[in-house]
Amino acid sequence: MKYVDVKNTLGKHFCVGSFSIILAVLLNYFSEAGLSTAFARVSFFLLFLTLIIGPIMRLRKPKKEFSVFKKPWTWRGELGIWFFITALLHFYFAMKHDFIGGSLINALGGGIGGGGLGIANLLGLIALVLSLILTITSFNKVIKYLGMESWKWVQSFTYVVFYLVFGHLIYFQFFTTHGSGPDWFGYTSVVMFLVVLVLQILAFFKTVKESRGEREEEQEKPKEENKSEKKKD
Repeated sequence: MKYVDVKNTLGKHFCVGSFSIILAVLLNYFSEAGLSTAFARVSFFLLFLTLIIGPIMRLRKPKKEFSVFKKPWTWRGELGIWFFITALLHFYFAMKHDFIGGSLINALGGGIGGGGLGIANLLGLIALVLSLILTITSFNKVIKYLGMESWKWVQSFTYVVFYLVFGHLIYFQFFTTHGSGPDWFGYTSVVMFLVVLVLQILAFFKTVKESRGEREEEQEKPKEENKSEKKKD
């Protein structure tokens, strides 16, 4: 429970929400991206921040004197919830555009039968549904109802969402014929993906190393106890 965020506050929601909306407006204005694209990029960035916090805390334990703003693990709940909100806004603006003269199937690119576009959109839709479940289970009362172990298991699907979202994003950046090819965010998203992957691998190896160390200590304890008993005799 030491580095687990089980409490969301209005102050942090205000900070993360304001940051998200302002960033989307800036992206929409300065990079000439549509609202759908702007919110998609903000959403991916928030998900990135959510996912790097855990491995970083695992690799480098914070000091006790850290202030609230220097305790990044306490912001994961708010970041995750606003990731879903901005992703939902991306979905809304995308569907609002594609629904003109079409249906949900048309908006999804004809489903799986629609080729790469359909699969990419399907990945995004699955990620959105999973994100809704993760968001619902991010509130204090739900966490208490589920219990810590069940909640941790549900939240582990955040990485699944990340890979689905990355697949969705990477198609529209590098493989679709609807745009002019990858832009600065396309290459940035690849770097962000690699950062998450490397941090996740490093944190895994550290966990394995610590687990092995704990097992070795447990194995050494009986030997030390036997030695001390023999000395007493």
